[in-house]
Amino acid sequence: MIRVGLVGLGGISKVHLDAYRELDTVKLVAAADVAGEGASRYELARELGAKIYKDVDEMLAAEEIDMLDVCTPTPLHSVMVEKALKAGIHVLSEKPMCRTSAECEKMIELSKEGNALYMVAHVVRFMKPYGYLRSVVESGELGKPVHFMFRRLSPVPRWSYEDWMLDLSQSGGSPLDLSIHDLDYVYSVFGEPRAVTGSYRAYQGKDGYAANDYISSELIYDGFSVNVLGAFYDAEFPFTADYLAIFERGRVELKGGKVYKCGEEVNLDDAAEANKDSGINISGSSAYTDEIAYFASCINEGKRPEFVSPESSLGSVKLVERILDSVIRI
Repeated sequence: MIRVGLVGLGGISKVHLDAYRELDTVKLVAAADVAGEGASRYELARELGAKIYKDVDEMLAAEEIDMLDVCTPTPLHSVMVEKALKAGIHVLSEKPMCRTSAECEKMIELSKEGNALYMVAHVVRFMKPYGYLRSVVESGELGKPVHFMFRRLSPVPRWSYEDWMLDLSQSGGSPLDLSIHDLDYVYSVFGEPRAVTGSYRAYQGKDGYAANDYISSELIYDGFSVNVLGAFYDAEFPFTADYLAIFERGRVELKGGKVYKCGEEVNLDDAAEANKDSGINISGSSAYTDEIAYFASCINEGKRPEFVSPESSLGSVKLVERILDSVIRI
């Protein structure tokens, strides 16, 4: 049984905590958050039997922990990962890997110095609709890619602790906090693009018109391009994520939570079973559960998490930085 300590009991920790309720290979034994009993997921962590600390150093000193699950704000990722790796503790950290590629490179070097494994939780790679699209690309059944489009749209994230997500210096805004989901996925499937371009409107304030933050990225590959839109809009609407993938002999679409191949709905459970030997199990009901289960299996088997290697997570951050260097600022 892998004993887990979790740091950061804010919004994203909810899906991690739900996963620990389902998995029998890992056990949450402790959690730390500076807000203590005031943390939004304090009670849920207590229900799972975790001892709660206000200080991560105190938790690491007091508990026998095999794995640290980092769910803190982005600026603290490198701090928490460094603490764990230096203590020989395996680390699963929320995305993005770090706020800058320079910090990412330091974390990779630290991970190479010891025996502890390190993985960034790029959950989209584990989501069934995206796993299915990857299988279509890799099989070549619809021929060559022609044009792919990904959208990820959200209301302005005013739910974050002390509004850290609306501070570009901390979150990196829509490019690094939101659009990186799809940019990482595209990078994991197609690798480094030949060229990048796009447009970016950054936060100019926290309210109204000034709070709209969005990036439209164009990734150019040999013979095709991929457009990725990530947006925090100051508007009331449900979170939306979809894609349209045009191939030379057909199309695959994610819309309304369902996947269609050439207009016919795809049974994702059947598709996952058919592709179970692709190197990643996408048959589970929850991508967050699947990613934690995958990392736990890597720990138990003593193997590097090749499906989401630290190097590929660094590459995704570098891709965001490369795009930001090329965009037209709005």
